[in-house]
Amino acid sequence: MPSARIPSEFDELRALLLTSEVFEPGQQEYKTQSLPWSRHAEQNPKLVVQPTTLERLQEVVKFLYISDLDFAIRNTGTGSVSASDVLVSMHGFKSFAFDEASESIIVGAGLDWGEVDKLMEIQALGYAAVGARCPWVGVTGSTLVGGLSWLSHQYGMISDPQNLLDAQVVLGDGKLVWAAKDEEDLMWALRGGGGNFGVVTALKFRVRPYPEKIFGGILFIPYSSLHEVSKGVAAMAARTADPRIAMHVMNQGPGMGMPDQGSKPNIALMLFDAHGETHARSESGFAWAFSTTGAQEISAGIMSLQQMHALTETFRDYQGGNIFWLTAPLLEGKLDDMALVRVWKWYEDTIKSYPGFGDGSTVLLEFMQENAFNSSPSRTSTAWPHSGHRHVMQVVVGCKTSGSSIPDIKEKAHARLAAVMPEVAGDKATKEYHAGFLNEFNHVSEVYGENYERLREVKKRYDPQNRFNRGVDLVAGKVTEDMTV
Repeated sequence: MPSARIPSEFDELRALLLTSEVFEPGQQEYKTQSLPWSRHAEQNPKLVVQPTTLERLQEVVKFLYISDLDFAIRNTGTGSVSASDVLVSMHGFKSFAFDEASESIIVGAGLDWGEVDKLMEIQALGYAAVGARCPWVGVTGSTLVGGLSWLSHQYGMISDPQNLLDAQVVLGDGKLVWAAKDEEDLMWALRGGGGNFGVVTALKFRVRPYPEKIFGGILFIPYSSLHEVSKGVAAMAARTADPRIAMHVMNQGPGMGMPDQGSKPNIALMLFDAHGETHARSESGFAWAFSTTGAQEISAGIMSLQQMHALTETFRDYQGGNIFWLTAPLLEGKLDDMALVRVWKWYEDTIKSYPGFGDGSTVLLEFMQENAFNSSPSRTSTAWPHSGHRHVMQVVVGCKTSGSSIPDIKEKAHARLAAVMPEVAGDKATKEYHAGFLNEFNHVSEVYGENYERLREVKKRYDPQNRFNRGVDLVAGKVTEDMTV
């Protein structure tokens, strides 16, 4: 008589969930929920589970925490977290509630900011949250690493205390808490310290009355005007103190839905002005940009915040088709006239180091004003310390997956990413990095600075077995290999 099959831990996990909440290889939903943004992070989990109630999620987290299964939590957006055994998808948590009396929203962890934009226009028209500028960025991941917004010049980081009011978290033992009320140290750690303390299920944000329409748009400028643009950006950094205008500078290319333009790509300026079109075109706004030699207006005009954010929708196509790595060193607020020229030289040298990088690389200077990094009471008010006048030099280095040896590409990509700070900033390098774009070459203790040891103590208290360890591994003091934070 054959012996009865011994139930595996996978069987036990399945028993905690509805059949409709478990996805196996070969199912379309498995692919949808497990596909990482960068293919180098793919670990082909044996199961993807998507609980749709808090009670079942609590049971799943409690079980996985004490199991022998390798697991990871996947929210929504640009993360490349994976696991060899089980991936827990948070797509089942897409709730949204607006409370006008308290001027706040509670947002489910499975939403991306594009979904929030749509819900705000339906349920909270005339209000705005300090949220990410790209619709494909997940609410939870972007918040837990600090997060930047078009509104940051006026109101600060997404995770700052005046913006992120509370977080609902399932702890490793299955307990459900609202951190601001019940767990003060945990709430502090979630303000830029990442999510490796439990499973965030919902976030409460403050919202504020804000213009329903703003001026936004994109200018295309030829490479031949690079020096002119570089001087214009430096001059704007020196004079601008208006919290309702903002700007991105990036290269034209595949990220914008265009062909690779080689090692000397043309320039794109993304402009934001909440005062409206007249102000945007004035000397107090972006007159210098509109008058730059060869400037061509693309999609420029009055639009909603949702429409403004949608201008970056083309970058969504990076998901699943490329292997890439990101970094975001912080530059001193005072830019010299050649700063952008050095950025483009870094890009030129990067493409020359491996021509395939032209298919999947981007430079993006996030022009910031002083208040963005100085809106918290002190550097110890949030887990990720930030202060001073800084710009974010976000760069992506990658290529198509076909015909690429990942170890070789990774070595080349990391070498070029590590070179951004010295080649662009030189002797004015801050040695500071945005906590949302870390790699294995980053020193975690330097990223979190004076808050590092306290952050590690909080980690030990809430995750003593270090089961939540993807991305920033605070116990090991490093960024997990082959993960994109």
